[in-house]
Amino acid sequence: MNESPSPRRPSSTRPVLLGVIGAVAVLSLGLSPTVRGAAAALVQVTNGAANPVMTKAVDDPARSAFGARVYPSVRSAASIQVPANKYLVIDTVIGFTNGTTVTDVQIGAQTAGTPTGTLIPFALAARPGSWLFTVPTPVRIVADPGSTLYVSVDDTNFNDFAGINVDIKGYYVDATP
Repeated sequence: MNESPSPRRPSSTRPVLLGVIGAVAVLSLGLSPTVRGAAAALVQVTNGAANPVMTKAVDDPARSAFGARVYPSVRSAASIQVPANKYLVIDTVIGFTNGTTVTDVQIGAQTAGTPTGTLIPFALAARPGSWLFTVPTPVRIVADPGSTLYVSVDDTNFNDFAGINVDIKGYYVDATP
């Protein structure tokens, strides 16, 4: 019994075609307005005290902008009290003085329970006169809720009575969950 092997049959395209038709049918049903409406009816949103539903743009800095001008001197720091329920995020510090011996502005903040400091140097302005401005320096200072932010200056002349202004800009972030 010497049988010759049967020729290989080409694979049928029927299972592939049925699979494609089935996938299209499932997707059509899943994307139909009726099915979406039924699925939406199964979702319930609860606005409870433990897990409140956000109803505003909480990440928009413009909604909680902060700005202050303080007047530290060589002998005393200026301070800003951060509200108990907010973080203060500082992204801009600009200082200017009409003296020539101020060297830098220091921003002292408590971040994540740890005292931190940022030094921003002064430089002579490019115009006539004795004005000094802080060097443009990108900052990202986060002060903890309820903490005090301190702004001080270093001066090579301890008896300098020049006027010093420091503008601080940023925004508040809600500290409540």
